[in-house]
Amino acid sequence: MALLNPPDVLPEAMRFLVRTLIALPKAEADREELVSLVAPRGLKEAMDSIATGTADPSEADLDDLRAGGSIIADASLDALRMLGMVESAGNRIRLASAGVERWKGPVDVTSRSIFQVLLDAVIEMAGSDASSGVGDFIQALVLLHVAGEPLRPFDRFESPATKGVGRSFAIMQEQVLGSERKNWPVPNREQWSSFRRWASYLGLARTTGSSGLIPDASEALIYRLPTLTPGDYDVRDFIARCASAVPILDGGGLQFGHDPQYEGDHAILTGGLTVSLLQLEADGFLTMEKRSDAGGRTLRLQPDGSADRIVTTMVWERTRIRGDL
Repeated sequence: MALLNPPDVLPEAMRFLVRTLIALPKAEADREELVSLVAPRGLKEAMDSIATGTADPSEADLDDLRAGGSIIADASLDALRMLGMVESAGNRIRLASAGVERWKGPVDVTSRSIFQVLLDAVIEMAGSDASSGVGDFIQALVLLHVAGEPLRPFDRFESPATKGVGRSFAIMQEQVLGSERKNWPVPNREQWSSFRRWASYLGLARTTGSSGLIPDASEALIYRLPTLTPGDYDVRDFIARCASAVPILDGGGLQFGHDPQYEGDHAILTGGLTVSLLQLEADGFLTMEKRSDAGGRTLRLQPDGSADRIVTTMVWERTRIRGDL
């Protein structure tokens, strides 16, 4: 199984499955029983039983599961197993020990906590096995982040853009990887939908409008960056820390097939890292300054360099996580 195929996997359905499992004795159940609990026909009863003392699940959460019923629940359960979050023995499904330790009750299984666990699992799996079920997802992320004009969204899979607005992910893949779709990480519209869903859910991209997608890993960086003492950091050191935390970014172990560009001694950051850093600055976590003429890095949003910004020092001002804002 690959993360992008089948397209029926929903991260929020995965959360419902985990919440249900943790509410059951020994955090385990028969597969058919578990799927039936979170499928639409039994959803209300399931949520009533696991959300005691808490508010009802949001309407958006319920809509995710109404869309495909047991097909979504079944596929999402397979995805949980692929990522090591559940284990199986015959038809019995149980929550992995790390999940039991992390979540004491159903109410603890929030969207944010699932985002964190899934992001960790995807990065760990990609780093340990390049041919794993997340390989295509990682390759597509790298293509998204290294593409020029990062603020021009990919808002369609195949059809060409009109009047220069938006662009096609299929056309970009063809330009970079050739016309053979078997070499594309995202070969069809269904997997493009899955990619958009996963990239934004894991904080590695941002949706725009009704269908657009731009690179922005700021949410993942806020969670994954090592704890840093607020203060000044050389831009090269800070970029290296970003690469270690989210390795699809510049210099990271998962950012294959991209050689950095230089103008003088200034390396030009990819569009994805540029957008991510600018978003961190806009949110008040980071201030970027130019304090010298050497050793800087260039943030580039436009191919012609008209909006270039050279920075040498990163002032880290993080005192809280974004969820506290």
